Amino acid sequence: MKPKRATSRSRLENMVATLKQDILSGARAEGDFLPSELELGDQYTLSKNTVRKGLEVLVAEGFIEKVPRIGARIIRKKEKQGEVIRFGYYPSLHQETELLELVSQFNAMQNDIIVEPYPVDFPQERDAVKTYLQEGLFDVITVNLYNYAFMRSETPDKSLLEPFEPAKDIYPFLNTHFIENGQQYVLPFVFTPVMLCYNREHFRELQLMEPDSSWTWEDLSRAANQLAKGNERLGFLFHMLSENRWPIFLIQNGVKFERDEAGKINLHDDKIAEAFELIRKLAQEHFPYISTENDSDALSLFLDQRASMIMASYSNLNELKKADFEFDIAPLPHLHDSRTILVVIGLAINTMSARKPAAKTFVDFLLSYETQLHIRRHTLNLPGLQRAAEWMGEELHYRPYRYHMYREIVHTFRTYKILNVSPNELRTIKQELLYYVSQLDTLEAVLTRLEDKLSL
Repeated sequence: MKPKRATSRSRLENMVATLKQDILSGARAEGDFLPSELELGDQYTLSKNTVRKGLEVLVAEGFIEKVPRIGARIIRKKEKQGEVIRFGYYPSLHQETELLELVSQFNAMQNDIIVEPYPVDFPQERDAVKTYLQEGLFDVITVNLYNYAFMRSETPDKSLLEPFEPAKDIYPFLNTHFIENGQQYVLPFVFTPVMLCYNREHFRELQLMEPDSSWTWEDLSRAANQLAKGNERLGFLFHMLSENRWPIFLIQNGVKFERDEAGKINLHDDKIAEAFELIRKLAQEHFPYISTENDSDALSLFLDQRASMIMASYSNLNELKKADFEFDIAPLPHLHDSRTILVVIGLAINTMSARKPAAKTFVDFLLSYETQLHIRRHTLNLPGLQRAAEWMGEELHYRPYRYHMYREIVHTFRTYKILNVSPNELRTIKQELLYYVSQLDTLEAVLTRLEDKLSL
């Protein structure tokens, strides 16, 4: 049985803390190599990937350096003096933005501030982010719109987040999601809309027209049926249960959940039914026997050329850097309206931090033109700083031909907030949707249950 995530995290933190102490005390000398990832995994009962995450933290903090094909060498045994900033970040940001390298650059530049990065999963349950902040675990944290909504519902007075001066150089359409009553509480760091990603070689192979902004989901289905090759290749695939995927169909159909005076939501709406039916139709027609655990599963099949089209975000494209075929992106097909979900990850400072000036210095660094340009040039993500995102110059690696497409579809960007439901209610809807898509219940039964569950 796989260990619980929290248990694994505590073992990881123990490994990192122990290795730090060994280096600082001189028990492990500068220039020595740490045990191999396999040996560390056995010692601390961790997987190789988890050990690697811990070593990345030590690299970012300047304790070790990676020597290709040899191992991890100790480069520091004396603790740097300075104000320590604890930075909690989404683990995926390391790959998506080269975040740990950026932290390492900041630490090298600063004489009196040390940033200690901690990869943290933010559970999608009430009080998680609030607890991290109230207990003072972090001075700076990354916050996406989903977690921000949880925080707002739990702390309407916004007392947990330090207010910022309005960010002038960030795309205005990003800032607006974190501004309330004229006050900004989170500064956008990177963003991405969800779009269609497709294998250009598969389309050329069958002489099919490539996707464009006129496509409906029926157009996609027709193309997917032609692209599919029995058990060898899927024409279309997406991780249906992602909170950044299935709500798109409701948003595209103009759904907005309204309550009556008694607090009851009427879900027997043709728009809701049509959206649910389309989700089930796409799943049953194009990937009836595939069960994905996360977006990475769809990306892996696309990378192996076992799926011709997937729903993906710009941040997802970083996993496709090693693709040995040509791929491109297009706007999502539309149902009633041309709409897609916007994903934004921002930076927030804990208002209870005793190191707020130093924390602000670090946030300013991450949002500086130089840092944001590094993200633009070295990754396929979209930095929040407009001037960096729209930089044009010699590219360091393959980039989809339509990479700058996002600028033309800003008017289609929406968040799940437009549905007028809370994060917890969104999760409840997803759970019932699964019953319907899996043909374990009728749409009528699912909608009736949802009316009861979502009523006040």
